[in-house]
Amino acid sequence: MVGNEVQEINRNRVRGVLSLGNCRIVYNPVCPDPDVTFFLFTKHQPKYPVPIRVGTNWKETNFNQTRFDPRKPTKIIIHGYNSDMNISALVEVRNEYLKTKDYNIFVVDWSPLNQSPCYLGALLNLPHVGACCAQLIQRLLDVQNFDIHVIGFSLGAQITNHISVALRPYRLPRITGLDPALPGFVTLHLDGKLDKSDAQFVDVYHTNAFFQGKVEESGHVDFYINGGIVQPGCWAQTRFFACNHHRAPLYFAETINTEKHFYAWPCPTYFDYLLGRCPPGEPQIIMGEYVRRAAQGVYLVITESVSPFAVGKYEGPSVEIFKSTEQYRRKVLDMYRKRMVGFVDEYDLFEQLVDDRMDVKSYDELVEVVLSSENVDLLSVL
Repeated sequence: MVGNEVQEINRNRVRGVLSLGNCRIVYNPVCPDPDVTFFLFTKHQPKYPVPIRVGTNWKETNFNQTRFDPRKPTKIIIHGYNSDMNISALVEVRNEYLKTKDYNIFVVDWSPLNQSPCYLGALLNLPHVGACCAQLIQRLLDVQNFDIHVIGFSLGAQITNHISVALRPYRLPRITGLDPALPGFVTLHLDGKLDKSDAQFVDVYHTNAFFQGKVEESGHVDFYINGGIVQPGCWAQTRFFACNHHRAPLYFAETINTEKHFYAWPCPTYFDYLLGRCPPGEPQIIMGEYVRRAAQGVYLVITESVSPFAVGKYEGPSVEIFKSTEQYRRKVLDMYRKRMVGFVDEYDLFEQLVDDRMDVKSYDELVEVVLSSENVDLLSVL
């Protein structure tokens, strides 16, 4: 928790913001901040959120004037770059939760600090946004609201790391990272990007690896969906990369209420998948909201190309879907070869992923092995 002395310093500090066109960079951060706002949704008010006032102590909040109930589980949803709390994919997540039991659904809006074309400015603002979100969580803890689950998409997923840092030594129960942003997070130390030390349980969903999303394993369990790079059904979309990136929250949203479920099978590493070594197998686990907290490592998932995306357990028709996805796995790798070469050497991936089965001695050789047309084809083992 933040000590009384630090709180008093923050209270007396004058917030400073540098504004250049759409760019706003906070250079003297103070929380609460009018550019980082919070809204509460509940089953009683699913369409008209209540603005939440957060202060340096419980008395400065307005929780008592809302439907907030500390006895109920809390979800905190954080958007990414060049968007706001009303981004459609995250609205789906919120709405699916509101169809179930009554949660406290807090959404974070930090849109004034992340507008295009100021990506670098948005990156510089992340620690401050994380600190202000941590202040909200501190007020929840003040009233014994301990069942807290933070869900971040893209840059919002990277903000969860800064929340974790600001809350130390307290550790959040769960963080979910939806296609955590890649640009700006290739070689950062662990305190600068989402990783499994940031919560008691961290689950991560990859849908646009090597491009807008990270390929690096970032959680206790990492799900690479449809190969983690290109999603079926996005080829025909005008905003191709956005379609792939936004599938992560859409898939996660569907996991909340689907009866069919998204089943995933294990793979030693993501590069084992790229090398064609991980056909569907047991044990299969459920992906998403209801993932087992004991889940560890890399898992692979396939989906339909349109909603509803879930295909159930891998047997019968779902195996045929998997075979069709394999037919364009190599096409994807070849088409985006140059882009992948630029990102394949993420921080420590070489030492982390290369083992005795791969006789390679450099990043360049690893890239060649991954992209080689002579690798084992999964279709041959099905």
